[in-house]
Amino acid sequence: MDAALIIEKLEVVLAAGPVFLFSLVFHEYAHALAAHRLGDSTAAWSGRLTMNPSVHIDPIGSIAMPMVGMLMGGFIFGWAKPVPFNPRNLRNAPRDTMLIALAGPVSNLILLIVCVAATRALVLSGMATGGGLAEILVQMLVWGIYINALLAVFNMIPLPPLDGSKVLAYFLDSGTASRLLSFNPMMSFVLIILLVSWGLLDGPLSLLTGIGLELGGLR
Repeated sequence: MDAALIIEKLEVVLAAGPVFLFSLVFHEYAHALAAHRLGDSTAAWSGRLTMNPSVHIDPIGSIAMPMVGMLMGGFIFGWAKPVPFNPRNLRNAPRDTMLIALAGPVSNLILLIVCVAATRALVLSGMATGGGLAEILVQMLVWGIYINALLAVFNMIPLPPLDGSKVLAYFLDSGTASRLLSFNPMMSFVLIILLVSWGLLDGPLSLLTGIGLELGGLR
């Protein structure tokens, strides 16, 4: 492999890697915080109500798989350890389960907005093209826009174990919801991979990323 290409790939990993990891951890922390606020302290007792990456990351899903995607220049795919919660402790189990699930993608939308605002500020100040640390920061913020759009869209796929399945289940009758949430995990995984491979996420992902870059002053 050409040395310049190797350097380029390493630069991508160094810029996108920390952003992806932080966004993933924030996503799981949001689940834990939502559960805690809604009456269940299982995540807190399990040590998951924290931004400490070590309690959330999965070596394969949080590090190896995303790194492969970054190095290959393809879809950045990954996951963290699921946050535990006990529906019996919730004040309104059906509604609160949905809200706990929704907290993850919403947290990524919040991070996306923060990245957009920070990018806009750097662009307006003229620092975005000034080189040095400011330009590196802009690159990381752009990755922040893309990665958080990706995590928000991906996790809203209505197939278990993704958050979208629990959100959709809330609006279905109990029988249909039960069948959805008990869907074969292996088949669900295959369908998720096919959805990604067929590019069915490209539209909403491009739309959300494009809006972020436009508002950030980069288009």
